[in-house]
Amino acid sequence: MRDSLMKDRLNAGKKSGKKPPVYEILAPAGRREALEAAVQNGADAVYLSGKEFGARKFAANFSKEELLSALDYCHERGVSVYVTVNTLLFNQEFEKLKETLDYYYGIGVDAVIVQDMGVLSFIRRTYPEMDIHCSTQMSVQTVEDIRFLESLGVKRVVLGREMSLEEIRRAKKETDVELEVFIHGALCISVSGQCLMSSMIGGRSGNRGSCAQPCRQKYTLYNEDSNKEIPSEKGDYLLSPKDLAAAENIAAVIEAGGYSLKIEGRMKKPEYVATVVRVYRQLIRASYGDELRGKDVEKALEDLTIFNRGFTKGHLFDDPGKDFMSLKIPGNRGIYIGKVLKQDRSSEKIAIALERDLSHNDEIQLQRREGTVGGRVERLEDRGKVVKHCSKGKTCEVNFKHRVTKGEPVYKTFDEVLMKEARQTYHKEFLEIPITGEFTFREGLPLRGMLTDGKIKVLMESTEVPEKARGKSLTIQGLQKQLSKLGGTPYNMRRIDVDLQGELFIPARAVNELRRDLVEKLSEERIQRYRRDFSSLSLNGGDIIAGETDGKEESPKRKTPVEGQESGNPWSIELTYSAANLEQLDKLLELQGKTIYYKELETLKEAFEMVEGKNFSGDFIPEVYGAATGKELDTYKKIISKERPSRVLVQSFGHIPEFEGVALTGDLSLNVVNDRSYEFYRRQGVSRITLSPELTLAKIKEMKFETKATEIFGYGHLPVMGLKHCPISTVMGLQKHCNACKEGDYSLVDRMGEHFPLLRRNHCYVELYHCKKHFLLEDLKVLEQAGIGYFRLNFVKESSGEVEKIVKLHRRVLKEGLTDEIKDLLRWMKKEEMTKGHLYQGVE
Repeated sequence: MRDSLMKDRLNAGKKSGKKPPVYEILAPAGRREALEAAVQNGADAVYLSGKEFGARKFAANFSKEELLSALDYCHERGVSVYVTVNTLLFNQEFEKLKETLDYYYGIGVDAVIVQDMGVLSFIRRTYPEMDIHCSTQMSVQTVEDIRFLESLGVKRVVLGREMSLEEIRRAKKETDVELEVFIHGALCISVSGQCLMSSMIGGRSGNRGSCAQPCRQKYTLYNEDSNKEIPSEKGDYLLSPKDLAAAENIAAVIEAGGYSLKIEGRMKKPEYVATVVRVYRQLIRASYGDELRGKDVEKALEDLTIFNRGFTKGHLFDDPGKDFMSLKIPGNRGIYIGKVLKQDRSSEKIAIALERDLSHNDEIQLQRREGTVGGRVERLEDRGKVVKHCSKGKTCEVNFKHRVTKGEPVYKTFDEVLMKEARQTYHKEFLEIPITGEFTFREGLPLRGMLTDGKIKVLMESTEVPEKARGKSLTIQGLQKQLSKLGGTPYNMRRIDVDLQGELFIPARAVNELRRDLVEKLSEERIQRYRRDFSSLSLNGGDIIAGETDGKEESPKRKTPVEGQESGNPWSIELTYSAANLEQLDKLLELQGKTIYYKELETLKEAFEMVEGKNFSGDFIPEVYGAATGKELDTYKKIISKERPSRVLVQSFGHIPEFEGVALTGDLSLNVVNDRSYEFYRRQGVSRITLSPELTLAKIKEMKFETKATEIFGYGHLPVMGLKHCPISTVMGLQKHCNACKEGDYSLVDRMGEHFPLLRRNHCYVELYHCKKHFLLEDLKVLEQAGIGYFRLNFVKESSGEVEKIVKLHRRVLKEGLTDEIKDLLRWMKKEEMTKGHLYQGVE
């Protein structure tokens, strides 16, 4: 824990009478300057990325040499460093991963942040002493997810932004793992790790650190039943949430169980990092002490608004409705400063009635439905006089070339004064780690010194010795002053004992040199305590994940099919079917589908009754959606316990232990893209695994499938987002649980006119589907040769007639192959509505 800041917490606790909480402020560091800004402003830990395997590929990030320097800088100052390895990895990348992790392990990285279960498994086997933090990209939505990860021996879980404060309290009560909670910054509208929107639209995968943020584009709600657009009065950015800000309720987050308080923003400027870290440090201290009052708190909160899309308390405080969204502007909206009084078009100036201060070089903007207009304040006038600053309450004139309307609100998006103040907080060393020293001066003996930070003690002797003074002699007061000069270092001499006997003299140069050498040695010791020795690695023993063997990493190889052979596997590919409603299920039962999945929880009982009434002999499999927890999960378990299906499809790893005694299929939401993650889930008891749609055919062929246990998404709309926020109720101005989604067929339409279907799974959890249908019919046999055992037809909005046509077409190809007649038929299909996804074109 941070040496110099612990006193703040203890003092705060004493002043308020409250027991000081144990917490950590965790700050982003996309580059070195941001890291220093975070540390100097009070961060207890920083998270950053190397040049590979980070979920922010477009941040500057750190080379190996830069990372080592940053690590030493932080460790000397008692700050922890967590490095991201939070992307999905393909098989061929594990060799590079091993090289990277060897380096991280050796230099003493405090923890690695991971997404891929294959990576987690690999680290637990290979580096059992390295702490693992499970990234929010793992889609941690429920207490069941946290409990499962805790069983794997991870140190910390980064909670999904979808979790509420109540769920965090429950997690704290039911688990012992550290909980990391996002408290400030940009929000993803989709469940993290479950967004394929950027991937499917443009090939830039959020799971690989390359998200293009299509959520920040305009969309229109569309009623497919009436073929009409439903206009949104408040704006068209229907997937663009406001920024999260828990500032006013930060104590509640800590007391609920949030240990690590995470600030988002590895792409942000150092000034932003400095400001947000400083403000949260101040507000936490104010919550447990008397450091800030009244206007100071207001100023701290106002400082946070200089970069924001508008603020929301988010799902933390159950705020997923219309106030959750930044519907009008997807980017920085800044802070309101006043209104336009008039415009002089000839001189390109506007007059603003200021309600907040404005300075030269600030940036302002006006916000309109069609977009924003604005610019930098290059000329600021007060009653005709050019000034550098204009205070609130005054009317100022500002250069502005765009047309404006009287009364339009003006926003400040860049505050030059605030930025200068922020830069002043990290341009030099401000930290003061308390140390004590002891120095002994004896005639004819080497000068001896000792420094300690309370944990580490360093001793040294000078090569020069004190001698009897011939003139002015040394004094204890003078030596204490000289030895306490620690400017430019992160230390503060809290106490210094000088043992001086007799009237002695030694050059000031020798005293200063010993002091500098001691400080350097103390710094080096503080850094070196984090280094790791590879000889301490133990690859056997209790650190191995339950169910894994302690030996070989490689899973058994299957035989490679002979080129041109119809099937190199001892199995043939089978069709499976997924129904979204009772109408589709009825048709699939009529068609005697061998394996039928069913999505809807509300009609699951009726679905089982329908299956029983049809004397269905195949496998009817409930789909347990990933966010199910509490009463919803209990409902699933109760129905499944009663009906005893042969298999259950799980969309979250947290549900794996919840259905003992039932065979499991893992859905594509488990993000399996490599052999290690595949084998991990097999060892956990998942007997059939659906591969990620981000795999190419070439990468599928590289994987090793020992048995007929692999499924692929072969037909239908692919889920590209999981939303705990409902765009339908937002546009219609309705409240939670409005059920509008049940009264119509809705989609979102982008600027290209593409329709993305919306499907309610349960309550207000909504899935957004890709505008084009996956269509791998022509690749059935190729996939069979690659080892795929099951080919899923996923029905979302299809009518029963469409279901029948699609099923019969696939069965015909499976039986007859791609005959000329079928090829002719396929040519007439609407190819523009179909896609092969990433089967032949990979992701960035």
